[in-house]
Amino acid sequence: MASRHRPWDDHGLGSPEIRPGDLCDLNAVMQVMDRAFPKTYGEGWNNHQCRSMLSMPSAKLLIAARQGTVCGFVISRQAADEEELLMIAVAPECQGQGIGYMLLDHMLQAARAHQVAAVFLEMRADNPAEKLYTKFGFCRIGLRKAYYTGPNMEKFDAVTYKATLTL
Repeated sequence: MASRHRPWDDHGLGSPEIRPGDLCDLNAVMQVMDRAFPKTYGEGWNNHQCRSMLSMPSAKLLIAARQGTVCGFVISRQAADEEELLMIAVAPECQGQGIGYMLLDHMLQAARAHQVAAVFLEMRADNPAEKLYTKFGFCRIGLRKAYYTGPNMEKFDAVTYKATLTL
């Protein structure tokens, strides 16, 4: 059986560790978020929003770290048999190395283990991450017009997606 290509090997880097996170990781999460989300679209969260979400019992945080440095994360929350992917980000210098793929894969595996039947997300309409989500079976289910507001009050549409998980 052929082994799966590991993009981080192309960069001479070790495989990132994927681990559960908590509020102790908030500063590192915010550093990645501040660099990964352009202010233009108003997608990134501030420290208070992140802290509030991660304080909820249903919230889950997965961290991708290489040599102890956080290079990506995913935040989700579960309600009954559904989960919502709220935020996923990879530091710009680590993008293109499969870290987003690993984070999403781990999140979906954990969701299946917790009997989640469907995962939902929304993102900016022209977000290049759509390719990643469709690889994992996410299908477009809706559009929210003028959902995001940029710093100059520009409006950007959001698209909603759903992945049905096989348990």
